[in-house]
This record gives sequence, structure tokens and C-alpha cells, in this order.
Amino acid sequence: MKSTLIHAARVLIRIQEAGFKPASDHAGRVAGYALMLARRLGMSVKAQERIYLAGLVHDIGKIGVSSDCLMKHGPLTAAEWEEVKKHPRLSHEIVSAIPGMKEIGGIVLYHHERYDGRGYPEGLSGEKIPPGARLIAIADSFDAMTASRVYRPAVTGQEAVQEMRRCSGTQFDPRLVETFCRLVEQGEIGADKTMDITVEGFLSGGRR
Repeated sequence: MKSTLIHAARVLIRIQEAGFKPASDHAGRVAGYALMLARRLGMSVKAQERIYLAGLVHDIGKIGVSSDCLMKHGPLTAAEWEEVKKHPRLSHEIVSAIPGMKEIGGIVLYHHERYDGRGYPEGLSGEKIPPGARLIAIADSFDAMTASRVYRPAVTGQEAVQEMRRCSGTQFDPRLVETFCRLVEQGEIGADKTMDITVEGFLSGGRR
């Protein structure tokens, strides 16, 4: 079964690269950040694997979203924002269709939920949001802030930490986001830091 999951993950990564390369680059970083957080939290190896794989495929549903919305330089209209918000459900549909990836599908479905219940697609709050989704949300937001986007420049890691702490308890799980911020401050996570994890290395069992 594990080899099937690895093969499926590789296929999804290739599809993502072909459909929207920036999403693939972003997903690799998110997967790495989330895995490092999971390690610091002492989560089981199996949970770490699920979180890493979820990070890799959390945005696969963007292949079903108009590139005009994803690459727009200015603010999105209300209609365009609704289009972008479809991607967690699309990601869930794609991932959950693969045998053995149901739990991973649940993580990707809820990675845009907020701790205060004001997220999407279902408005879950607090502990009702799966732990893996809460981790991915933090890693996703950090990379979104520290990587350049077509609509805004990147911020520094320290600036991202300040913003994430400001959003503790509203957007993010307070305990998880504080642990993540400490990893950044200790130099273990950073936009300019070479990750000690590669996709192929992790999927082959090397974990590096």
C-alpha cells in the first residue's frame, strides 16, 4: 500500500507541475515546512508521512481554477475569489479518489479553515479542524508571505512571524503557530534556508 501511495503522489506532483508550475514549487516548500513542524511536535512517523504528502498535493485542485484568477496582478473580484475558493474541494476530490489517501484528502479539504471558524470551505473552527490541516495552514501561509507572488513582493521571515503571531487564535491554532514561529526564529525554517528534505528523497524513504 505504501508503494501505491508513493506512486500516486509522484503522479499528482507531475500533473501539478504540468498544470501550474508555481503551485508545485510552493507545494514542495509547504510540505517541507509542515513536516518540520510535525517533527518538532513529536508526531508519529505515519502522521508525518500523511502531512508531508498532504502538503505536496494540497493545491492540486488549482489545475481546475482559471489561470487568469491565479496569476492576476490586481485584487480579485468577488466572483474570481469564489472561483479560487473552489480549489480545496477540487483537491479533495482528486486525492480522495486514490485508494489509501482518504485521510490525506481530509487534510487538503480543510487547509483553508481558520481557527476562529471564518475560513472555507465549511467554516470549521478550533479542534474540529483536523490537526494535519491546521499544520498545513500555517506552513502554507508562511510560504505565501515569504515567496514573491505576481500581486505582491515577499516579506522577510521575521515579518511573517510577526504577522502569524498577530493571527494566533484567529487564523491559526495558537500552540501550533507558536511552535512554528520558534522554528523560524531558531533558523530551522526560512525562505532563504535550504531544506534538508527533497520530494524524491522523502518518497523513496530517505527522508532527506
